[in-house]
Amino acid sequence: MNEINYPELDWRWAILLGTAVRDGLLEAVSHAPKTSDEVADELGLDRRATFAVLSALAELGILSEGENGFRLKDEHYGPLLDDSDPKYAGGRVVHRFELIGKWSEIPKILRTGEPVEDRTQANFAGTPTMARAMRGGGKESADEISAMLLPRLPENPRILDVGGGPGANAESFARHGAKVTVFDRAEVIEVTGRFLSEAGVATVSGDMNEGLPEGTFDAVYFGNTSHLYGPEENKKLFRRIRESLAPGGMIAIREFVRGMSEDAALFAINMLVLSSSGGTYSAEEYTSWLVGAGLEDAEAVPIPGRTTCLVLARKPR
Repeated sequence: MNEINYPELDWRWAILLGTAVRDGLLEAVSHAPKTSDEVADELGLDRRATFAVLSALAELGILSEGENGFRLKDEHYGPLLDDSDPKYAGGRVVHRFELIGKWSEIPKILRTGEPVEDRTQANFAGTPTMARAMRGGGKESADEISAMLLPRLPENPRILDVGGGPGANAESFARHGAKVTVFDRAEVIEVTGRFLSEAGVATVSGDMNEGLPEGTFDAVYFGNTSHLYGPEENKKLFRRIRESLAPGGMIAIREFVRGMSEDAALFAINMLVLSSSGGTYSAEEYTSWLVGAGLEDAEAVPIPGRTTCLVLARKPR
């Protein structure tokens, strides 16, 4: 059987698999076969609906179906249910499923301008799912980011990863010799903190819009976060980040950059749905904000094979 690319399934399969992961159907049949009626009764679900969903997932190849009922195939357990598995994608599956539902609210957003959910707010309902999804997606390119950033820094640099709670980049920086501190909201670190601790990464909880951890750093990594905010919030954040940098220290912003990144404008729709002021911005806008924050040598560098870029700038010596 061909390997299933869970996060890139057709939207119909994405909805079915996301529901099954999020609402416990896969967990219910993960260790022993059960009939669809047994699963429905255990989870308080409709029997007809449960049979339809489990049958479809068997057709997809996620479940086996036999005389004793349905059972999750062993090769799918780790990637879909065990967040310590190197191939874990369950968080991304649920995130995509939930995002499909939120995008369906775009006609309403066009009239009101209000997002379905504001993910700049603390403890938003999808925090655990979002953290797991970003961790899974980040692993695919974390070592590429390290290879681009670390040669530009001193040996064994001190790196502050702002908004880095999902942990994939911080763990890669640490593997390559950096001393890393992750700063994120407490509810995010609660989801991924055990992985960061195992990797030797320090964690500090707080709100980046109120302040950053004490100390100076050779680099501040700000990955896939500036899109959540509007221009004024980003200008303030960049000024705050400048104060956390040692002389000559570097800010590295990973982002979709308009005019350079494929689907940058399309990604901005995510921010229309999930934030009150976020969007995607051009290299010229980032340069203007960074220079205005007292940084210099700003440049946007494409990440080979990826749709995002690194926007880099330094604090004057």
